[in-house]
Amino acid sequence: MTPQGSGTVFRANRLPSAAFTFDRLLTSLLFTTIALAAALMPAQNDTFWQMRAGHDMWRSRAVLLHDTFSHTVYGSPWPNHEWLSQVVLYALYAAGGLVLVTLAAAAAIVCAWWIVWAITPASARTRFLLIALVVVSAFGTWSPRPQVFSLLLLAATVALLRARRYAWLPPLFVLWANLHGGVALGAWLLVAAVVASLIESPRSTPRLLASCVACAIAGCITPIGWRFWIEIVQSLGRIEHLGIAEWAPPRLTDPALVGFWPMLAALVVLVCVRGRQLWGDAEARQRGHLTLVVLALALAPTAVGAVRNVPPFLMLAVPAVAALLPRCDALAAARSERPRLNFAIAGIAVAVAVSSVAVAYALPADHLGWRPLPAASLGKLAACRGNLYNRYDEGGYLIWFAPDHKVFLDGRQDPYPPSLIAAQVRAEATGDYRSLFERYDVGCAYVPSDALVTRRLIDAGWRPLYRDARWAVLAP
Repeated sequence: MTPQGSGTVFRANRLPSAAFTFDRLLTSLLFTTIALAAALMPAQNDTFWQMRAGHDMWRSRAVLLHDTFSHTVYGSPWPNHEWLSQVVLYALYAAGGLVLVTLAAAAAIVCAWWIVWAITPASARTRFLLIALVVVSAFGTWSPRPQVFSLLLLAATVALLRARRYAWLPPLFVLWANLHGGVALGAWLLVAAVVASLIESPRSTPRLLASCVACAIAGCITPIGWRFWIEIVQSLGRIEHLGIAEWAPPRLTDPALVGFWPMLAALVVLVCVRGRQLWGDAEARQRGHLTLVVLALALAPTAVGAVRNVPPFLMLAVPAVAALLPRCDALAAARSERPRLNFAIAGIAVAVAVSSVAVAYALPADHLGWRPLPAASLGKLAACRGNLYNRYDEGGYLIWFAPDHKVFLDGRQDPYPPSLIAAQVRAEATGDYRSLFERYDVGCAYVPSDALVTRRLIDAGWRPLYRDARWAVLAP
């Protein structure tokens, strides 16, 4: 005979809150924070020219491989290795505006870090501490741009390499090569994985080598064809000489990188102290721990060389450091659980995060960068005649918000010769604009109000069609 009330107890134990342990609370708080930060990442100038390219490809049903956005290099070859991301971003915009674009980018980030969480060989509390240490330093590439797809596919690649599921790598690389040039990092990881495999699992090495060859061929299954890898290398070479901030080496004094340097130091120290033990641990090799460490070490030089590569490195450093740490049960010690309290705290955190995002999107908050250029300035620009002059930084905005004007420059460094970018930087630094304007028959300028070139143009008699504290539209 069933005791009276036992059914009620059984149903209560089935409630989600009944099994909401402290570890689950930590996990929920961590990923709520990641989701909130990613959902509030601002759009950048690259976001807008990427969407414009996607828009034009949707309309033409053809991949853009020549410049159509500028008057300075119009018609020049453009090795567009991000074409699929552009189509996806515009499709998201067409379906739900910048809200959906931003949320989709945030979802990619959350998924990427969930994979990192899943492959980190440690207790939930150790994983929480390691990720919490570095997550602020990983924010740098979370804006809605093609880089978010690279972060997701990078994490997936590491997971497949660790699990030795090499057959999935070639189709993943076909997708990656059409989404973003960050596939070059994936190729570098394959090289490192072969080295790790020779030590960790020699029997798997032939399968991995075959997969690597297939992944190299995957890069050719793009609109660029067999020149894909060549174009990627050349693009990286051009970037190196442009002085772009995100490609500069990380600085020790940068507060945004507060988690990067300790994690890098921890990885190096642990490799020196515990690397031999890991090498000799048969169980660790079987579980792919050596692969995790080698892959993280392979990305370390790229992170030291460029701020942009810090977030990918941190995604690999977390599981690598966890693999090197001695097994310790202190963080997983038994404690008195309060599942309903944990569930309530998590629910409040999720509610606050959702409310914050909803309010920010409804305004929308200036921080989101969804309206980077004043509507009045764009209205005056529409009446401006002649070839446009603008800086590198604003070109992406103008491509989207002023589609009837061909830009002078924008964030797509690939179509532009380095000499043109250098000439524009020199004009901004010295105020000597005349030769550049004459060469490209410039008859209109969209420039920052306080720029040296702006002052020189006004002194030379150019009329401000529009001017506020930030922007000026000038005509002769």
